[in-house]
Amino acid sequence: MSTSAPGPRVTGLETEFGVLCAPAGPQDAVKADLPDVERAAALIFRHRPTGYRSTNLFLPNGGRLYLDIGAHPEYATAECVSVRDLVAQDQAGRAILAAMAQRAAEGLAQEGAAVRFHLLANNTDSAGHTYGCHESYSVPRSLLDATDDASAASSETTMAVLTSFLATRPVLVGSGRPLAGGPTEPNDGSSGAGEEAAWGLSPRAPHLQALTSADTTGQRALVNTRDEPHADATRLRRLHVTCADTTMAEPTTGLRSAVTLLLLDALEAGWDFTDLALADPLATLSALGESPWGDVPATTVQGRRLSAVDIQEVFLERLAAYLDDAGVPDFLRGAEHLLTDLAPRVISALRRRDDSGIDTEIDWAIKRRLMRAQRERHPQLSGHVLGTLRSRVDLAYHDLNADTGLVPRLIAQGAMANLCDPEEIERARQAPPATRAALRGAFVAACLEVGADFSVSWESLRLDSPPTAPVDLPDPLQTAHEAAESLTGRVRRLRPEEMHRIDLVGRGGLGAPG
Repeated sequence: MSTSAPGPRVTGLETEFGVLCAPAGPQDAVKADLPDVERAAALIFRHRPTGYRSTNLFLPNGGRLYLDIGAHPEYATAECVSVRDLVAQDQAGRAILAAMAQRAAEGLAQEGAAVRFHLLANNTDSAGHTYGCHESYSVPRSLLDATDDASAASSETTMAVLTSFLATRPVLVGSGRPLAGGPTEPNDGSSGAGEEAAWGLSPRAPHLQALTSADTTGQRALVNTRDEPHADATRLRRLHVTCADTTMAEPTTGLRSAVTLLLLDALEAGWDFTDLALADPLATLSALGESPWGDVPATTVQGRRLSAVDIQEVFLERLAAYLDDAGVPDFLRGAEHLLTDLAPRVISALRRRDDSGIDTEIDWAIKRRLMRAQRERHPQLSGHVLGTLRSRVDLAYHDLNADTGLVPRLIAQGAMANLCDPEEIERARQAPPATRAALRGAFVAACLEVGADFSVSWESLRLDSPPTAPVDLPDPLQTAHEAAESLTGRVRRLRPEEMHRIDLVGRGGLGAPG
């Protein structure tokens, strides 16, 4: 077992958003003309940043904004090496999308239609569909790939540890969900009376069907194993985690990535977590969808009977020991408290069944506090009416609309904590982090400035008019690259007569992956 910290790795988030268009005035006035989901998403993307001609945008800040299957707007952050950069990039993407939705509503208002667009950073819709938040972590290919019998056993053990960790992680960073089978009788006047039966820790948990899968749409898994490294495939793999709840509180988002990054470092350094591998991770995860405090069975492969909270507590204790030995890694700078202070407080809250000490930092606790307050404010409600109230609070919590969403008000009232300063988030809207994203962002910005057609992917750049050969960027940590910088310089020197607009028929369009 090594105590030396592995080298830096990049990480990123992809978040899918639900879309809803609703009347901003009297419902009868506009109900017949409300756009459906597909048209609403198209109207929002009509107000994308200037210079783009498609709905697939690689941005100057290094991120990617696009319409995914099912008319879901999706934002993927740039490659990041620090937790603070990752959270700032994630928040920047939400701000960009929210601004697009606001401009779309203003455009319809000029046509006489008073509507609001709601972008929902949640996980399920009323039809039972689920969409989520995906995490990407670059790892050495040797950590997950098998080349012989010995490495095959090692990679299987690593995946067993990872999936057991991910299956129990919602006790720390679940976003929480109201349950249809919660108490239906009026409140008897005591604070939170009977309310525990109304809450679960994770809305995403009931929808996950496999530990691993190469299928990206049909079978929802904890880890997607399609070999798509977006980097030098001889050295790196992408650990593509597809089971996360979409979170609103920055400390929750930061803790989720921080604890996962630290576990990957510890695994790469040879630390042993095999005693925490579960016999049935999916059963434990599914139960967390309806558990208010995480005390669901989590039996290990070795036959030890624990709870999901027990498993996460042992993971955290072992990671704290690793942190003491290896020192604070660079990715945790400015966010150490998430692991040394916040994570232990979450475990303590779960043990004591008292979330008052974390209900400004952890999504499931914040949301539960809001719903308790509504329950106490309306003690006479019961049955379907009470269920509707809970659903509305849940949607408002995840709503990016500044007028109807709860998060801006919670932050203003000091009822929700931040991790990043507003200046960090504003900077992340414009500037990429210090990774390969800086090279890509500079190229994109130059093309937009002069009006040149281009195609980019996560690992390549290409000028389309006038055409050039692609420049490959196989190292996600690289911030200097002679060919990429030369191509960006060439773009800045282009004269209008050297360029012509390319017919978009049969082509992804400006900003599409090459």
